[in-house]
Amino acid sequence: MRARPIRQAEFGEPIPVTIDDMLNEISAQGPAIPAVMASVQPQLETMDRSLFTEISHIYITGCGDSYFAGLAARYAFARYAGVPTEAVEALEFGRYVAEFMPARSLVFGISNSGKATRSVEALVNARLAGARAVAITGNRQGWLAQEADSILDQSVRLEGERIGMPSNLASDPDGEKPQRGSFGLVNYLASLTTLYLLAFHIGAARGHLSADEADALRAELQATAGLIAETVRICAPAAKAYAEQVKDIDTFTILGAGPSLATSLFYAAKTYELPRVYGVSQELEEWAHEQFFLTGPGTQVLFIAPPGRSMTRIQELARTAQTMGGCAVVITDETNLALAEAADVALPVAGPVREALSPIVYCAPGQLFATYLAQARGRLAFEFDSTLQYEMNMRTIQESQLIEFPPA
Repeated sequence: MRARPIRQAEFGEPIPVTIDDMLNEISAQGPAIPAVMASVQPQLETMDRSLFTEISHIYITGCGDSYFAGLAARYAFARYAGVPTEAVEALEFGRYVAEFMPARSLVFGISNSGKATRSVEALVNARLAGARAVAITGNRQGWLAQEADSILDQSVRLEGERIGMPSNLASDPDGEKPQRGSFGLVNYLASLTTLYLLAFHIGAARGHLSADEADALRAELQATAGLIAETVRICAPAAKAYAEQVKDIDTFTILGAGPSLATSLFYAAKTYELPRVYGVSQELEEWAHEQFFLTGPGTQVLFIAPPGRSMTRIQELARTAQTMGGCAVVITDETNLALAEAADVALPVAGPVREALSPIVYCAPGQLFATYLAQARGRLAFEFDSTLQYEMNMRTIQESQLIEFPPA
């Protein structure tokens, strides 16, 4: 084990994100999907084919939303790439998993900024263990890219202008455009889009998918941009009404299974970051064994319920929550009328979208709810509570000790 010198982080002043800024960002994020597809797919076509055909195992790693994106996409990799795939949080991967990877492993490390020390550490230790390491990032000159064998640049540009963080936080050099707040929602969609494209591309390269099947899946992925816009339109009134109803409640249990487990983690993160309440993410079945004992009158239980393999269990557990006096909130396809009508609250999602791709659309209701809950509680959408909090957040993530674990 050896430690590298700590890097000094560079960061400017935080810019508060207003409710209007956040709602505009939620409404406008869909176009990022075709923009990323237009950029990333040509990059995949030029990569060495053997990188994808001569592998036994895939790992996806990152922190925060980047980790959630990997967890959301692992089912798509297993189903469409035909390769055993694990999503492992960056510290867990770099310090506990990388050393014991099977031979011919391929590792995708995600950090849009390219500055998260744990994500860099994960790729460093993956390479030390003999794996091929690919950086998925929005910063080709960043630290993550420097430590990778290959780079997939997922920076999002529309009409030549970057729309992902951090470049969209600053005014133009002439001062004509005012600074505006951004929460970086586009970055999460960019990571999901890149990972889905990888799953389809690897599947086609390995003969697990035909060329026509891969093309059809890419067309479905592109169509989710419209589903996001429609979801925002139909869900915003319900999300706002629910937020007003529960503005004095501090704890929410958010359940998901399969790809939706990642979506539940994403929802929980937004409740911490925006309204500053405690959203507890839990695996769907584990709620019945654990948080069930804390469920009673007034308990808020949110079920992320895309049509798919978990739907029958969601129906059972929603009734269980109601029987115990809890409020069952379902986030589901607007055509799933039986479940929506049986719930206490329904947050509708435009569909249909297949379960493997559902996280890219189902993230929107959680964004809307967290934003409207912040508004109902009298907060901006996002701001740091103090200069100390901001500086510690940046330094804790970017100025941490990187530890290498060379093979014994």
